[in-house]
Amino acid sequence: MQLLANTTSPYVRIARISLIEKGLNIAPTLVDAWADDPRLLQANAASRVPTLILEDGTALTESLLIVQWLEQTRTLPVYESLIGFDPEGVLSRTGIAFGVIDAAVHTIITRKVTAPVLFDETPVGLRRRRTMAEGMQRLETIAAQGLMAADGIPRLDAIAAVTAIDYLDFRFAGESWMPSLPHLASVSLRLRDRRSFSETMPYTPG
Repeated sequence: MQLLANTTSPYVRIARISLIEKGLNIAPTLVDAWADDPRLLQANAASRVPTLILEDGTALTESLLIVQWLEQTRTLPVYESLIGFDPEGVLSRTGIAFGVIDAAVHTIITRKVTAPVLFDETPVGLRRRRTMAEGMQRLETIAAQGLMAADGIPRLDAIAAVTAIDYLDFRFAGESWMPSLPHLASVSLRLRDRRSFSETMPYTPG
């Protein structure tokens, strides 16, 4: 199998963490989605990462679809579920984290074609900022209640929430609108000891 990826995408990180936790440690094949890398474009008409190419050549796109495939093909009792036994709660919390991630990624993408000073204070920019701040505050409250414990295999809600806070730290560190998130930061630090999290931290290739 081949995973077409980059080093910064939170969607790639969610897919990579999930693959590793399910016993598939696939070294990412780095591609440039902005340059319409021919390897990526051939496998994915949208030219987006992550794209997982299976052994038979089938291409799976979108991180949550890759997770769904893992849940259906690598099952109990051999492999732990990433959803667990509270699917409604896990998926609800995962949705909050994905709202944050989507707002953050779209902000970064829009900055690429304009300038932060021209976009961030527009109604759309302010709405995305509010989505990030409010979503993270809700996840912080959930983490404070112990609903995303980092004991045992991490569930999808913890994977998405940690990916969200680490991505915001990577892209928006020092922003005045970022709320204090001590409980989420604690979950992130505990999970960082797992190879799936430590090996997938976002970084800019130097």
